[in-house]
Amino acid sequence: MYGSNRHRRYLFLGILLLFLDPVYSQAKEEEKLIEPVPQDGFFNNLNHPDWGAVDDILIRKSPPAYQDGVYEPAGQDRPNPFTISEIAHKGESGLGSARNRTAMLVYFGQQVVEEILDVQRPGCPREFFNIPVPKNHPFNPDNLDNLQMPLQRSRFNQRTGQTAGNPRQQLNEITPFIDGTLFYGPGKAWTDAIREFKHGYLKVRDPSTYENITKQFPADNDIRLPFANPPPPADHYLKPVNRFFRLGNPRGFENPFLLTFGVIFFRWHNSIAKSLRAEYKDDDERLFEEARRRVIAHHQKIVMYDWLPRWLEIKNETTFFEIPKYIRDPDEACTGKLCAFNGYDSEIHPGISQEFQTAAMRFGHTLVTPGLWLRGPEDSTKCNWRDHTLGMPNQPHGPSYRPIRLCNAFWNSREPVDSMMDDIIRGMSSTLAEKEDNIVVPDLREHLFGPLEFSRRDLVAINIQRAREHGLTDYNSIRKAFELVPLPWENVTRHLTEPEKLVKLYQNDSSKLDLFVGGLLETTDSGPGPLFQKILLDQFMRIRHGDRFWFENKGNGYNFTDEEIEEIRNVTLRSIILNVTDVREGEIQEDVFIHKPGDVCRQPCQLNSNQNIPCRVNSAQVTVLSENCTSLKHYDYFTGSGAAYILTFLGLGLCVPGTVGIMICMAKYRAKQMQRGRQRRSPHRPNDDPNVFAAVEWVGPNSDERNVIVKLERSRKKIHVEDMRRKPLRMLDLRSVKQKVHYRLSSDGLQNIVAIRVQGDIDLVIKFLDLEEREKFKKNVDNFLVDLQIEREIHEFTEKSIYDNAQTKEERQKYLDKFFRVICLQAFKRQPGQLQIENMSGDDLNKIIKIKLTRTEFADALGLKPNSIFVRNMFMMVDKNNSGFVEFQEFLDMFVVLASGDAEDKARLIFNMYDVRRQGKLSSKEFARMIHSMLDLSDSSISNTDMQALMNTMYKTAGLPQNADIDFESFAKIFASDEYESTLKKATLGIEALGSDGKQGGQSVMAKKRTTFLESYNGLQRKNTKIKVKAKSTELPPSPAGQKLYEITRKIENYRLQIFWLSLYILVTIGIFLERAFYYSFEREHAGLRRIAGYGVTVTRGAASVMMFTYASLLVTMSRNTITFLRETFLHRFIPFDSAHAMHKIIAIIALQFTAIIALLFTVVHCVGHGINLYHISTQASSDLNCIFREYFRATDVLASFQYWAFGTITGLTGIILTLIVIVMYVFATTYARRNLFNAFWVTHSFYILLYIFMVMHGTGRLVQPPLFQNYFYGPLFIFIVDKFISLSRNQVEIDVISADLLPSDVTALKFKRPINFEYKSGQWVRISCAALGKSEYHPFTLTSSPHEDYLSVHIRAVGPWTTNLRKTYDANNVDSESWTPPKVYVDGPFGEGHQDWYKFPVAVLVGGGIGVTPFASILKDIVYKTTQPIRFPCQKVYFLWVTRTQKQFEWLTDIIREVEEKDIKDLVSVHIFITQFQQKFDLRTTMLYICERHFQKIAGKSLFTGLKAVTHFGRPQVQGFLESLHIEHPEAKQIGVFSCGPPPMTLNVDKACAEANKNEGYPTYSHHFENF
Repeated sequence: MYGSNRHRRYLFLGILLLFLDPVYSQAKEEEKLIEPVPQDGFFNNLNHPDWGAVDDILIRKSPPAYQDGVYEPAGQDRPNPFTISEIAHKGESGLGSARNRTAMLVYFGQQVVEEILDVQRPGCPREFFNIPVPKNHPFNPDNLDNLQMPLQRSRFNQRTGQTAGNPRQQLNEITPFIDGTLFYGPGKAWTDAIREFKHGYLKVRDPSTYENITKQFPADNDIRLPFANPPPPADHYLKPVNRFFRLGNPRGFENPFLLTFGVIFFRWHNSIAKSLRAEYKDDDERLFEEARRRVIAHHQKIVMYDWLPRWLEIKNETTFFEIPKYIRDPDEACTGKLCAFNGYDSEIHPGISQEFQTAAMRFGHTLVTPGLWLRGPEDSTKCNWRDHTLGMPNQPHGPSYRPIRLCNAFWNSREPVDSMMDDIIRGMSSTLAEKEDNIVVPDLREHLFGPLEFSRRDLVAINIQRAREHGLTDYNSIRKAFELVPLPWENVTRHLTEPEKLVKLYQNDSSKLDLFVGGLLETTDSGPGPLFQKILLDQFMRIRHGDRFWFENKGNGYNFTDEEIEEIRNVTLRSIILNVTDVREGEIQEDVFIHKPGDVCRQPCQLNSNQNIPCRVNSAQVTVLSENCTSLKHYDYFTGSGAAYILTFLGLGLCVPGTVGIMICMAKYRAKQMQRGRQRRSPHRPNDDPNVFAAVEWVGPNSDERNVIVKLERSRKKIHVEDMRRKPLRMLDLRSVKQKVHYRLSSDGLQNIVAIRVQGDIDLVIKFLDLEEREKFKKNVDNFLVDLQIEREIHEFTEKSIYDNAQTKEERQKYLDKFFRVICLQAFKRQPGQLQIENMSGDDLNKIIKIKLTRTEFADALGLKPNSIFVRNMFMMVDKNNSGFVEFQEFLDMFVVLASGDAEDKARLIFNMYDVRRQGKLSSKEFARMIHSMLDLSDSSISNTDMQALMNTMYKTAGLPQNADIDFESFAKIFASDEYESTLKKATLGIEALGSDGKQGGQSVMAKKRTTFLESYNGLQRKNTKIKVKAKSTELPPSPAGQKLYEITRKIENYRLQIFWLSLYILVTIGIFLERAFYYSFEREHAGLRRIAGYGVTVTRGAASVMMFTYASLLVTMSRNTITFLRETFLHRFIPFDSAHAMHKIIAIIALQFTAIIALLFTVVHCVGHGINLYHISTQASSDLNCIFREYFRATDVLASFQYWAFGTITGLTGIILTLIVIVMYVFATTYARRNLFNAFWVTHSFYILLYIFMVMHGTGRLVQPPLFQNYFYGPLFIFIVDKFISLSRNQVEIDVISADLLPSDVTALKFKRPINFEYKSGQWVRISCAALGKSEYHPFTLTSSPHEDYLSVHIRAVGPWTTNLRKTYDANNVDSESWTPPKVYVDGPFGEGHQDWYKFPVAVLVGGGIGVTPFASILKDIVYKTTQPIRFPCQKVYFLWVTRTQKQFEWLTDIIREVEEKDIKDLVSVHIFITQFQQKFDLRTTMLYICERHFQKIAGKSLFTGLKAVTHFGRPQVQGFLESLHIEHPEAKQIGVFSCGPPPMTLNVDKACAEANKNEGYPTYSHHFENF
């Protein structure tokens, strides 16, 4: 039962709530119908929503008079405002108001201006309309010619000022309504920042004063509201904005008197909110809005009906200007313009007029006093006049009364208001304003506050200049506009003591008289003259009747009741003061705006600008001491930035040589590391043989150490040195040693080094594992030498001494080179200068003559192995005295025979080489051995059958029976018959490089030798060729200019695609630069940066855009897979993808020069431009820069120094970082760095990731413009990322190395498995990294394998740190383990290049030099394969020119050429080998083998050097003649592809040859593709 009743009660309550809810909701809706006053003025007027809104234009009552009719300031022909101020507005101060107006009226008028008008903020960008300071002016004591007082032009509507029909219109940044902006701020956010959000209060500083209104002060500005915060001129330094209160007026802290009104109305709001608290039940929002609308209404009433009548006119103490009623009585007759004002009218524009803003409202400047009396609480006997105790500069000392001096109180308002606000209020009510006249006190006319760079200004001059800047017309024209008659000079200047000065100043032309000057000269004791009065009244009437929220308007839905309106009308400023301060009722007069006779505490005397003011205070005569105004001070905004500026750019500039220096030091350190890395630890291999030792041989300071096996051979009296695979390296021949063998043992370190010195040989310096191993070796060598009966001598030295004094191969080779040059000098009777030995000293010549060649050195001279039969026999033959050495004279004799002997002499030399027993005959076995030895020289072999057939043919030629002995006569019939006599005879060593006297009969010896060489192949070549026929010379244009033009035309024809795309790219970059430069020079003039920094900013902006484009473009050139793919498409016919690497360099340099060549160019321009720009920016006021760099906010007391812009902004800091990154990347991308510090180049080039990250960050700072880099960047970035993913999908797989061979000339041959689906073309390249050296470091190498082979191979020459380490890594001699497995590799590729297109030309010429032959190895093997397959391709003939210093350098290539010769049944390939060392070093080996080559060629039909049928030449190829001869050989070919790869000089020579050949009209086009190594 109980539960049932409870449920019924709940049900009843629920129904009741449902019933009451609509009623409650309706009541709430009715409450919400009250419309608050819009804080931004929008929709105050419902018909014209923007009338009276924030940033509305200043309306004009008179026509504009801009100089150009559009925006140029008016009055360019008017006098200097300073001079006008001096003549018309300077006078005696201290003349009190004739109508007893008080300072309260004056400063209340200032806060009225702050309520309805704000045109203080300058335009953005800053436009200066400075005022020249005349000589002898107080501001110009030094009589400077170019001193100017700064004045910035006002903000204006950007849609105006374009044409004469739409001249510039300035803006009012607040609403013109009396709507509480002064107390609540210019916007909702500001209002919220100063609210308490409790009790409807504005935020108080001390919460304990919530209930004590008279003690309340606004909260401190600890949230840094953006108040106007100029530097106080008395202090001349910037102070933090947090020293202010949180008030609504952004400029409310200009002086203590203005701030006092701000605090009064702050308290008044809280007082009203407190009184309404009971009515609105502590609803904060409702409380706040109700209090706000009442405060606004009270302010409207005081301004319009208390202050304005006394401002406009005071006829006597009780009669003031009569303000028309808000709503005119229906029966009231009305005439004139004021009849239009009758209640609220939406067609009345409330906007501030230009005439009001620039002149009329400034009438109050003549009323401003130079100071203010302070009055404390009144006692019973006298007025309590007080001193101020503020810490002001220039204040006097001594017993006196000190009023507040206005000029020193500017922007120092907080302290006096905090400590003596009530005294200030009493003082403003007692202090009389200045007299109503044309005079302005010095505190405004000479000591107005200004910016740091000009701390004191002239307000009168500013007023005049401001009106001109706003385009106001002259005084009389404005009188006409306000229906007043123009006045002649005598009427205007009647109050001046010397009117003629002003008339003369204006050149007696009243049409030039400025509005402020003429209007202020109209002033009377009653107030402003007729013109200013009309302007003022018109303005306030429009404000009142154009405001829908005016307190007397009852039809706006926001209306007050009649009772409330009556209450509002009863509120006065005095009543507010008495309510919210501790000022008592008897301490201020009834009318605080005037001080009538008999009012309380009239001021003791009128204050003036003098320091000592005699005055009677409380019946006592005293001297009032007034502060002196601080003088004008200037400021250089670059102060404090100079050192940082210089050091920053000096540091950045020194980063270039510094980075270069670091690079060089790193390279040298790396070289030392490599030198130390050459030192190896001796391998320890157990060996029972007492004659075999494992050690490490030190070869020389610039060579690697090597693991060796030292073998003592007693039977042959030799010490052999072999590598770990038992390959002979050198030997010490002790058979002829007669002097002592010297031991040098290390006495420091591990004592494990021994150096063995044998007469006539280089030292053998070897290092053992430890002292024990060395002693064991020493003991065995001792026994070895004892057995050989050779004396020995032992010495102990430090390791360094052993190394320094060792005779190394490198050192001896220098003397051997000179040895061979002297031999040539003697053999050919040359002049010393021709062989570069003219500077050789007598001591050197003596040493050279005494040199004795060992067998090893003799073999090295021939380029052959010392243990070959050929070398052994020749050495034994030359060593006539059987000393075991070849002496100077012995070698010279042999060389003379080889060089200039006849055919018989040379044949006898060969015969004697193999007639070892000196029997005068050769047995058939000895003859066969001779042929085998010569074949062995070329690593060739011949079957026994073929050998027998060859011998039978030779025996038959000599007329001998088979297997008979051969004497010299028979030998000569075989080798020196008439058929071959000329060949041997002309095979001399006369070469063109030795001098001009090598010519015989107009033809050089070398040319004749070449002819002989060609003739010797007539019967051996597979096909007679016309290549050796010289091309017919074509007549070129006769004039040099014509020849140059023809050459340029041919070059353009050959490189038309490259030229087109490069030109297009450069034109695009120039277009981007010009577009941005034009934009920032003209189209973005409103931004202002160009005006500050000059046209330098246009250059930097243009350069920045080019950098964005070029650096983004670099990513495309780095997308190797994409380029390789595209070059296989039809696009290859239109785009030269093979030039991507060259384009990468060009783009990079363009980017750098403008902050790769294009990137480099624009980067330098960008950085230098920014250096200039930052200087200009650092010399500007921070407030001026705020409008330009709106994304950067600083405290108003903090100057934006150079350090801030460079290091305190993301744009500046990232710019410096980017500069450093670019410097490091470009320095380490130089050829020197790539050759000596490739790893550093690789690492620093990886900084491109940071480069792009910081470039994105650089733009996100939005310092000048929104970021644009992404517009260029995202497309190439997408391509690059996809390309990288393709590479990553390949190069993460480890690939087994099948074999690793160490070839001569420091070449390492790697053969590794071919990945699945790895498709490539011959001539393409890959990137390889070695797992043992770090899988992240990739290096490019051309594939030497052919596409049809199931493996991949590369040949890598050790020329740098990485390739050297790679060779060591794959050197089996460095590993002790017998079961060694080569480290795996990672492969990325393939990537395309021009060489892969060899088959697209009917005739292809392949020119390879040095390691540059690698791409052609793949091509040659591909040719071999294609010739055996039913494959048709355009290429009909391939010429391969192999340029090498010696045939031993790339022996691995000979196998490939040999295979080509064997399988090339279609005669597709023609190989020519050019050996260049002969001409370069006069190498004896090449000379000897050149002669032997002719003999062997006749015998075997092959080259002695290579074992190939290929044509072998001596010297460098004459490429131009060769190319031109192809026209004769292949007349049907219209285009010939020339592909070169090798060192730059060689490819450059080929390129020049192609260029010259292309000059020939009617010849094919020679298209050159090259790569450098």
